[in-house]
Amino acid sequence: MSTPSSFSPSPFPPADDTPPRPTQIKFYRPAQMALFAKLATYPPLAQVTVVSPTRDKFNFTVVLESSKSLPERPWEVSIWYDHGSYAGIKSPWQALDLRLEHVTPAVLYDDTQADNYRYTFSGDLESPFVSFGRTYKGRRVPFTVRFRVDPNAEWSWVYHNFGIKDGELVLQPPIDPNFLGASPVEVEEGWTLRKTPSDAPEARLYTIESAHPIPTPNAGNAKVESLVLGRVTQVCRWLALVRIWEPWFAPRHGENRFHLSEPAILLSFLRSDGLHVVLLAVNGIDEVLTEFTSTGEGAIAVQARNDTGRDRKHKILAASAWKFEVANAAVMYEMRKLVRQSNAYQQALEQLEQLPRSIRSESLNSDTVLVNHETYPTNDPTLTPQWLASWYDGLAYCTWNSLGQDLNAQKIMAGLDSLANHKIYISTLIIDDNWQSLDGTQGETNQFQRGWRDFEANPHGFPEGLKSAIDKIRETHPKIRDIAVWHALMGYWGGISAEGGIAQTYKTQEVTFREGTPMSGRKLVVHPDDIHRMYDDFYRFLSNAGVTGVKTDVQFALDLLNDTPDRRSFTNTYQSAWAQAHLRHLSGKAISCMSMIPQILFHSFLTTTTPRILLRNSDDFFPNVPTSHAWHVFVNAHNALFTQHLNILPDWDMFQSSHPYSGFHAAARCVSGGPIYITDTPGEHDVGLIQQMTALSPRGQTVILRPSCVGKTMGVYDKYEEKGVLKIGAYDGKSDVGSSFLGLFNIAESETSFILPITKFPGVNAPSSSTGDGEVSKNKWIVRSHISKRITSPIHPSDPIKPDNLLQCTLPVRGYDVWTALPVHTFHLPASDSDLDVAVLGLLGQFTGAAAIVESNFNLDEVTSEGVSHRLKIHVQLKAFGLLGIWLSDVQSRQRKVEDIMVIIQGRAVPEHVVSFESEHCPAESGVLVIDVGNAWEEMELDPGWSNEVGVDVFLH
Repeated sequence: MSTPSSFSPSPFPPADDTPPRPTQIKFYRPAQMALFAKLATYPPLAQVTVVSPTRDKFNFTVVLESSKSLPERPWEVSIWYDHGSYAGIKSPWQALDLRLEHVTPAVLYDDTQADNYRYTFSGDLESPFVSFGRTYKGRRVPFTVRFRVDPNAEWSWVYHNFGIKDGELVLQPPIDPNFLGASPVEVEEGWTLRKTPSDAPEARLYTIESAHPIPTPNAGNAKVESLVLGRVTQVCRWLALVRIWEPWFAPRHGENRFHLSEPAILLSFLRSDGLHVVLLAVNGIDEVLTEFTSTGEGAIAVQARNDTGRDRKHKILAASAWKFEVANAAVMYEMRKLVRQSNAYQQALEQLEQLPRSIRSESLNSDTVLVNHETYPTNDPTLTPQWLASWYDGLAYCTWNSLGQDLNAQKIMAGLDSLANHKIYISTLIIDDNWQSLDGTQGETNQFQRGWRDFEANPHGFPEGLKSAIDKIRETHPKIRDIAVWHALMGYWGGISAEGGIAQTYKTQEVTFREGTPMSGRKLVVHPDDIHRMYDDFYRFLSNAGVTGVKTDVQFALDLLNDTPDRRSFTNTYQSAWAQAHLRHLSGKAISCMSMIPQILFHSFLTTTTPRILLRNSDDFFPNVPTSHAWHVFVNAHNALFTQHLNILPDWDMFQSSHPYSGFHAAARCVSGGPIYITDTPGEHDVGLIQQMTALSPRGQTVILRPSCVGKTMGVYDKYEEKGVLKIGAYDGKSDVGSSFLGLFNIAESETSFILPITKFPGVNAPSSSTGDGEVSKNKWIVRSHISKRITSPIHPSDPIKPDNLLQCTLPVRGYDVWTALPVHTFHLPASDSDLDVAVLGLLGQFTGAAAIVESNFNLDEVTSEGVSHRLKIHVQLKAFGLLGIWLSDVQSRQRKVEDIMVIIQGRAVPEHVVSFESEHCPAESGVLVIDVGNAWEEMELDPGWSNEVGVDVFLH
């Protein structure tokens, strides 16, 4: 039985005085059948579900499956819930008996092999917020599920049978969404709180500062000073993005009691009344590092280190809203404004303005940067015209896990040859660690003691030099457009070598790195006074060698500097030198790695004054640590809640295509919205999996299909320890007409069944109603599973959730899927006097095939030929070749034939054999029109001209 909630009198049902009658069937035991049953519920157990304001009935749905090896029985299911908390009165727990339904949630996994009976049970609770004349508070309601094989059997409880904990409902009250009450934080003495205008509608924003300055020493290094802030009251769940160690963020979750083992940058609290409270530590505006910690009593504390040498205060931002994303956006928008107003930003902006005007200063939504060729007075070349899309969207190969640290030109060529032999054509090569000229010996000298000697590659691995190696790579593998090289921000893990050419050419300085870290001790580095010149020379050298990008690692070294004067002189100067150099010489093609430190994230990446660069979003991919893989994806999805607001694309790190978790990682990278890198050992490639991640562009480049809005967790407060299903949402295109993606990942160590509402997809919303009136959207969507290829009937999102809004799935161990929600467009066809529903699916063979759609539009053309008739024209613009799918609601009912369809590409009709209909995985009467765009293009010998897209026109009656 479920563990009772701390605020419930007792969850146990009253004793039944009437003993159950013995069953007449002797060959099964009810308790055994109950133990073998499989249940999925919505709302889910073991998690918290926030229920939007409603005065309508609220639905519970349970799907129970029982093996056909056992008898079919008249199962019963009921919800056991805390009625007192639900009704706002003193009352014991009660049962809501569910009724057996004939309509089930849409099943989106392949259940044809599952020899099970499936029963769907559903029931409604009346809203506790019935009166329009009363003001209500939100409520937190725990519940569980009990079930039995027949009316005469004893009840079984999901907690006793399966160890599944209670679910929780948080009922938001039907009130004005702008009514957010008083301050979201009960602050202790010693703080001042100021209400601040919010750029995020429906959020209340506060600036909170300490009343007194951070204590600073009269001499010596600044110390971390802590001050107790206070508490968020009525906490139900909380999330913290913590600094798991210096270079990386990771999520931490909790329930009532707030406790942190690591310092945090962002906190979010879900209160029992449904209000979200988000706190952000203010960083990046000067030399003050601010973080959150906790006290032993569960209060929030703020710790800060003031390196400015002037009076500065502890400072944070706090916002409250009825939706997490609104509160989160409020603090991030305000933080961006504070950075823009800071002296540090203005100094960086002045330095950027010294670059040629041909370099765009604003980040473009189109992911492209077009620049002109100009010449400096020194005749140094600046940026040449090109599209950054090839850098963002090309499939990349990295040498790190594939070839290891003992790197040389021969191994790189062998790795590239292996890919080409398997017809895997990458667009970007990343030459990772150990190509540089270093002191010490690979495999013998500790890497943290090795220093960088010279710009040129190490002569042992690259005897003919870096330029020669790159020239040979480009000659042998002409499809590779970009070649990036790795280096540390301060040269190498051990800084620079005192005996190398770099130390002889540039001003140097010895610095001390903090004890207790791998880099601890004294190291030689380039002095801040000369770092701009060094980076300018280095990246000019790389550009002349044919390098077009960099992966700049170990950036957290700035946070490890032990001495206050060094932190003050190095931190912003190094960031500025690096940014100007990669913009000047490499067109902004840069990967920022091990740089999740507040001093960099806030100062360099919150504003949009430079093109977006790629930012490593988590710790490394560890191929040989089985327990790391689900955690790796989980961390990235949660870190994205913060990094989505930065001027970056999130890099979820490389992975191997031939690996027990390869599909798991591949699906995650496809919904991440960031780049995709593989790091395959030569000869070990899963070509089929790579083809699901990529497609071929009209210009012959292998491209990834990246959603325009980055992927992030859709379960902000879902704990990793709950071992449920991780839900990652992404979106591509314009609001209401774009495509929504939901990546699903089983992070449990057993098969998992679950039910989700269609509104879990980002951008798929029911009409909002703060008054609590039930609403059903006029828009409708279909959902398609990448793994099973199943397609649902059109769904109208509703609020509150109704049973016909639900989707069901079962994932095996290490299981995953990507669902795509696609808008349905309805047209009346005069010829048949019938309505036709249409949805453009995109490319059918890819995880995120709908992201290949650049645009789609529809119109009815009037055609006069022996009378008047109408035909529907569907135009789809694609960024890549593949099997284009268009779902039609009447394929089976009207018995549509290929010969009745006209498909045109570049003004020419395609061969009939590249067009077909499929209906196997579709709901009744419907089907999918499939067009093999790649084969049509090749057979018709078409040419893209100046374009890198292909337009397809479909005409049907």
